[in-house]
Amino acid sequence: MHKAKHYKNKKETDKEIKERILKLAEPGDYGIFPPPMDSQVALNELCRFFLGDDWYTTTMSNKQVNTEIVYEIESKYKKVNRKR
Repeated sequence: MHKAKHYKNKKETDKEIKERILKLAEPGDYGIFPPPMDSQVALNELCRFFLGDDWYTTTMSNKQVNTEIVYEIESKYKKVNRKR
């Protein structure tokens, strides 16, 4: 079972968001470019942000959980106006 922290309703400044995200990225000096972030860490952060504290699954493997995360986010936000 996976449980997520939810940042969506927390009133964070842009600076606080940047600091929180940078803590998830790999340390190092990358000049004007953002530091790299592991893809699993990135997906987990998006899950926390879009699906919230109460989202969980009973799926066992990370790859299966990833499939559920993508499905849940796309299903939940499919009605958002997309510019193409």
